[in-house]
Amino acid sequence: MPSLLAIVPHPDDESYSFGGTLALAARAGWECRVVAVTSGEGGERHDGGPVGASHVAPLRERELRTSCAALGVRQCGFWQLPDGAVSEEALRPLVATAVAEREWDLVMTLGADGAYGHPDHLAVHEAVSAAWRSQQGPSSLLFASFPLGLFVPQYDKCVASGIMGDPPLLARDDIGDASVEYDVAIGAVAGVKLASIRAHLSQLPGGDPFALFPPGIVAGLLECERFRDATGARSPHIVEILGKVLGG
Repeated sequence: MPSLLAIVPHPDDESYSFGGTLALAARAGWECRVVAVTSGEGGERHDGGPVGASHVAPLRERELRTSCAALGVRQCGFWQLPDGAVSEEALRPLVATAVAEREWDLVMTLGADGAYGHPDHLAVHEAVSAAWRSQQGPSSLLFASFPLGLFVPQYDKCVASGIMGDPPLLARDDIGDASVEYDVAIGAVAGVKLASIRAHLSQLPGGDPFALFPPGIVAGLLECERFRDATGARSPHIVEILGKVLGG
């Protein structure tokens, strides 16, 4: 049975970044696992419930399980590193163990821009990349990628809120990729991806799956998911693997 490991910084990153690809892989009979590095306890709560890490962390873990169920993903886990303060040093051995656990057909995480430059996102990208380099594998490490400009409004929002550091780790011009190695058409499972996003209800203003990010961002994530190859080159082997994800 083919296998896919997705490593994400927070619950809900799986939905926005590659929820469609996960849903397609699960439909095709793949063994899929999602691991959240943090429990997202630092996230702002929009559902009116009690705040504070002791309330938010278990809630967001439940939301990730619900999201995975919507996607058809049967395995999810949590490393429970501190939200907003992920240490690449603490993360590296966890990633190395997970990656070495089996010969994953695909491993996915966020790209070098972390979608919009969030420090936790960047730390996860670096830790997964380091594990791949040190173990000379997996041969199929893919980074979620987004069009130039799509997440810039979210970058600006986060810079204004102060969560990006002073100065931010990335410049505004570093957000997005002009080109990618792979595109996965996900229109057939766009509704499933939205259900996965809706599962993270505590994070959605008014319960609206389009409302967490500035206008236009979520709508731009529902037809295609884009990936960079960790090698920087398009691989016929990964093209074949992605064909299997699509049921080819």
